[in-house]
Amino acid sequence: MDLIHVVVLVFGVFAVSRALLRWREAKITLGEFLFWCAIWIGAMVFALFPKLLELLSDKAGFRRGMDFLIAISIIVLFYLLFRVYVKIDETEQEITKVVRELAIRKRKK
Repeated sequence: MDLIHVVVLVFGVFAVSRALLRWREAKITLGEFLFWCAIWIGAMVFALFPKLLELLSDKAGFRRGMDFLIAISIIVLFYLLFRVYVKIDETEQEITKVVRELAIRKRKK
């Protein structure tokens, strides 16, 4: 086993433990917890069984396992970026609503 595989395994265990802690503290939802566990457990599985990554990449039409992994990572990152964009937009709308209400109250006084 290469050093990078050991690093991925150790970090994966650490990341899952952090996700579990955040879920127990109710800072993330069950869905978010399961999402992050799937990501990190998947990374640990690929670290333990690198041939599995090559098999999946061949089936998906990629020449190398890392190319497949990078493509999947980019897709996941775009999804997460979209979620952050939506959350920021919702927050901006809420702030605008609160500021308008405060301005109306101040004007009435």
